[in-house]
Amino acid sequence: MPRDKTATNKQIISCMTEEFLSYGYENASLNRISRAVGITTAALYKHFNGKEDMFAYLVRDTIDELERSQMTDPSKYDPMSESWADSMAELVFSNYQGLKLLVCCSSGSGFMVFEEKLISETMLAFKKYAEILERSGHSVKNLTDMQMHVLATEYIHIVLEAVRHDLTKQQLLDHMRFARSLICPAWREIFGI
Repeated sequence: MPRDKTATNKQIISCMTEEFLSYGYENASLNRISRAVGITTAALYKHFNGKEDMFAYLVRDTIDELERSQMTDPSKYDPMSESWADSMAELVFSNYQGLKLLVCCSSGSGFMVFEEKLISETMLAFKKYAEILERSGHSVKNLTDMQMHVLATEYIHIVLEAVRHDLTKQQLLDHMRFARSLICPAWREIFGI
């Protein structure tokens, strides 16, 4: 976490963002960051405790936003709705840099399990969603944990492909609409909707 909000700190944040996006966590260099800022590496430690602290600072807001946007009430979750693609595209686009760091640049950091953690959380949410639908009279297929894991994995991967391929905002929206057209038929069958 940065210890001050000076112009130097802002420059450090800009340089470390560029460093992680260009080299990834494993190959990022504190020496390169400090040279780009025009300070010593020792001075860099007055702002951040090291690479992990820097990376955590850059992805913190994205992780917080994803946690806030998680399905908290599965009874109101509707991936079949027309608005799903638009809201998902907006969520990804507004957190694009943080997602890019987490998905493409986190190898070697404590965040390299981000995608697998997201899949596990999604799998649990899908199970709750299925339970609610079943209680309300829908004919939900009884999926094994492995099948539910595959469903959650494909869901997360189809969303994160937009980040991996650097899509523009319009391309991202088109991608999410296409993803919805792929997801809906299978989900209708699986969840009895």
